Amino acid sequence: MEQRLMHIVSNIGKHILGTLQTAFRRIFVAGLLVALIVAVGVEATSVFLSGGKFPPDGTTHLAAAALAVAFGYAVAVTVAIEEILRGIVKSIELIVQETEKLAGEAIGEVEKLGGAALREAGSLERGAVGAVEGAIGGAGREFRSVEQGIASHLPGHHPDASRTNS
Repeated sequence: MEQRLMHIVSNIGKHILGTLQTAFRRIFVAGLLVALIVAVGVEATSVFLSGGKFPPDGTTHLAAAALAVAFGYAVAVTVAIEEILRGIVKSIELIVQETEKLAGEAIGEVEKLGGAALREAGSLERGAVGAVEGAIGGAGREFRSVEQGIASHLPGHHPDASRTNS
């Protein structure tokens, strides 16, 4: 049972580490891609609006960098939240799946042990009933023996007379 629990914890740990690795990769790629698209878009827009003046001035580069960082960060955080929620849902599904397997194994063990316990209880019951019946029968015989012994010492009491009087 302990080995099964360790296996479950190990599987969950592997799943979490794999999810984190995938999440960091997606966060990095999404943030960088959006930052590049925004920077190129701002630079291209500046060239188009200035009537074809290339390269744009320093304020355009500063605005492009600021917008690229802001949008890249926003997308990276959004992807991170999505990956965290996705990882939580998958972890819960894995835990439920492993718990169902563990519960099935536990039910099988209980059924196996329960059947053995019922068979053992039945044999104990039969043995106990036989012992009680034997004790009651022995006590009854002992009681009759004592009664006859006392009655034989009473004056005017004969064992044959008690049988005929009853």
